[in-house]
Amino acid sequence: MELNSSMNEVNTGTPAISLEEINFQTMAEDAPVTLWLTDIHGNIIFTNNQYKNFIGREKVEKMGGKAWFNALHPDDRDYCLTVFKDAFETYKSFTMEYRLRRRDGEYRHFIDHGEPYIDGHGRFSGFVGSSTDITEQKLSEDELKKSHQELTQYNYEMNLINQLNSYLQVCRAVDETYPIVSYYAEQIFPDCTGALYLFNDKKTLVESMTTWGITDDIKSAPVIAPDDCWSLRQGKEHTTLDNDGRLRCKHVSEGVSNYICEPIIAQGEMLGMLHIEFNGAKHKVGEEKTYYVESRKRLVKITADNLALSLVSLKLKEALQSQSVRDPLTSLFNRRFMEESLEREIHRCARAQHGLGLILSDIDHFKKFNDDYGHDAGDLVLVEYANILKNHFRSSDVICRYGGEEFIIIMPDINKDHLVKRAQILCQEISSLELLYQNKPLPTITASCGVAYLHNTLIEKSDIIKAADVALYEAKNNGRNQVVVSETEFIDI
Repeated sequence: MELNSSMNEVNTGTPAISLEEINFQTMAEDAPVTLWLTDIHGNIIFTNNQYKNFIGREKVEKMGGKAWFNALHPDDRDYCLTVFKDAFETYKSFTMEYRLRRRDGEYRHFIDHGEPYIDGHGRFSGFVGSSTDITEQKLSEDELKKSHQELTQYNYEMNLINQLNSYLQVCRAVDETYPIVSYYAEQIFPDCTGALYLFNDKKTLVESMTTWGITDDIKSAPVIAPDDCWSLRQGKEHTTLDNDGRLRCKHVSEGVSNYICEPIIAQGEMLGMLHIEFNGAKHKVGEEKTYYVESRKRLVKITADNLALSLVSLKLKEALQSQSVRDPLTSLFNRRFMEESLEREIHRCARAQHGLGLILSDIDHFKKFNDDYGHDAGDLVLVEYANILKNHFRSSDVICRYGGEEFIIIMPDINKDHLVKRAQILCQEISSLELLYQNKPLPTITASCGVAYLHNTLIEKSDIIKAADVALYEAKNNGRNQVVVSETEFIDI
């Protein structure tokens, strides 16, 4: 009692109002939370000012208990009715969440707690309850959930990019990267269509090397001029987002309003670009669309940066590889590569039981030509001769500079007659070559060829080279500008 007496005193010393003097209905009316009371049939028989002010007094006065139901979000009405029905059948307390329209039209989130009201005779008389606005709490929960989802998605995407990098790092040639990029791009950008563009060797065009997504529906040209892409012109990202085509790149078809072109740049060199069309943006609006595009742009940038590092590394590796197997003047394969290839083709010939041809070609009087016209003119002859060889033989043939003015052509899977005919045509084309050096015509050059043929047998590579060399020596002694076929037979009948 002493404790209660102390609590009933006001700090000013004024005696507290006794409980009997309190008007509980007044307290309920002015309570800072929404209070309500129903009868045994579920009709709302009391609501306080907090409720009336939220719904709107005019609506409450006009519609009575139905005002609450009409203010419910349409998607929540069946749920609330189900909860009420169960509560009135079981006389058990309940809790439910729903959205309620405020008088200004905004829907707010509420949580209701209802307790059964038992009268003095022990009979169920309805429910008494309170409603609490939890909109801010729900927003915080939604933001937390969204942040968690974004983090999960980010981790998933980074894991895919790490997997992409893992494969790119073990590629041995740029061509090997194309299917890998396509495979992972489809997973990193599942609702996008895209293409990887790389510059050609002369840096005059940018070509599509691989595509992904709905590839038949991609709206970017397969080959484009660098000036037709804003990103390649500026050296930075170019994005269009519902700009009615005014900033559309020339290589992109009309009607595409959501896409990005991201240049691929490594060590100051522009290698190409990534083109991504945001198909998923078509059905998004406002902040959702902005967030979607910004998140895609971030991923495109990360992907482009990782591609740039891998591609420049591969290009350097290819350049070093090319230097080790190519002749720097003619760009033909060098002697080392020829010997490795010939060894391989001899074994393949024996295993597959088909013919293998070898042409050893030598430019006639080349030393005298160098003495008379200089080494620069001689280099011009070698380069032009190499170009004829590249155009004259098949892509499967191995064309090599053997040394000085001597060239070897390895021709797999060929018969002897065809081999000899190809060598004869080569001599004819060389003798008809017209060359200018310092705007002055150079004399006609000719070449001699020694031919050796192998079929269905296994020999040392030095044996077939020696046979072709002996035939070439004979062609030289017989007056040059001709083809001589080796008399040595390498045929297993």
